Amino acid sequence: MSLGNGRSSLGSLPYVWCIYLLVLGCESVETQRDRFFTQGNEAIESKSYERAINLYTKAIKIDSDDAESINNRGVAKRELGRIYEAIQDYNEALLINDEFWDCLHNRAMAYQEAGDWSKSIRDYDLLIAHQDTSIYHQAKALIFTDSKDYDRAIAEFNQVLERNPEDTEAKINLATLDFYLGNKKKAAATLEEILHESPNEAFGYNTLNQIYLELSSLDLAYQAIQQALRVQPSNAFFLNNRGFTYLEMDSIALALNDINQSIVLAPENPWSYRNKGYYYYKIGDFAQAIRYLKQSLEMDENVKEAHLMLGMTYLSDGQSAMACQAWEMARDLGNGKAQPYLTDHCN
Repeated sequence: MSLGNGRSSLGSLPYVWCIYLLVLGCESVETQRDRFFTQGNEAIESKSYERAINLYTKAIKIDSDDAESINNRGVAKRELGRIYEAIQDYNEALLINDEFWDCLHNRAMAYQEAGDWSKSIRDYDLLIAHQDTSIYHQAKALIFTDSKDYDRAIAEFNQVLERNPEDTEAKINLATLDFYLGNKKKAAATLEEILHESPNEAFGYNTLNQIYLELSSLDLAYQAIQQALRVQPSNAFFLNNRGFTYLEMDSIALALNDINQSIVLAPENPWSYRNKGYYYYKIGDFAQAIRYLKQSLEMDENVKEAHLMLGMTYLSDGQSAMACQAWEMARDLGNGKAQPYLTDHCN
């Protein structure tokens, strides 16, 4: 986030004079506005976001053209998850000052968070036209990755590397895109090379774990996720991925411990509930498996393999029609593994 705080600081004599005016009850309008602005910034720093919003609003009531306070109020709202209200504040601030670049960056990030990718890309393009830096190209690359526009994502990550050839994160992201495009062995070899040179890149090891799972190389998958957890031992997503790796290795008790810990740390992650459903499938508790798999899909219908697992569970529970529905959904979402199940078990 970018706070607007570009107002010039007062010198020592004017500062003393302002205090004197305040004591006499003659505080100027500008001084009142700036006092609320400063107090709002202090509230942001202490994570008192509602208080910050109230203080910035007081500044704005004094000066409706105070773009910096309007921007900062948007920052506070975004911290509270009020993303669309934040965007409205950024819009208002930019109407006052269309070259308020920090605010434009805030709006680009807010649109990205809201999933309004086209507007986010538009703002990043405006930022690049003003100042062409790798941070904006990286943001665009991540948006294109999320929208599965992998060719454009690759182009943007290459723009990052043109500006900084040693950007390890960009290299890892390009290898990850290779994986997404089906080049699993090439992606694994690239990541192994990167991680040999940069052995503390936890997310690189995490991606390597996912690739080796796809390649059914369970020992290598386990080694990779162990390295990720060496760097970040309390990362909920890594714990969940180790839990799934344990399930594939039939280390059931170890799997449940990791998955439960992951849910405690990040209860909003639908993949943890998918893996817990898979755990119950593995131990034959199909009712619980169905419950957790459905919970995962209610959180995000695109969770990889969840529809496939749900179909397997329904079939094991004697619910063939429901199994076929789940596999049809998996197929419609692009999971090629669903078709053999449909061919073998469904008319």
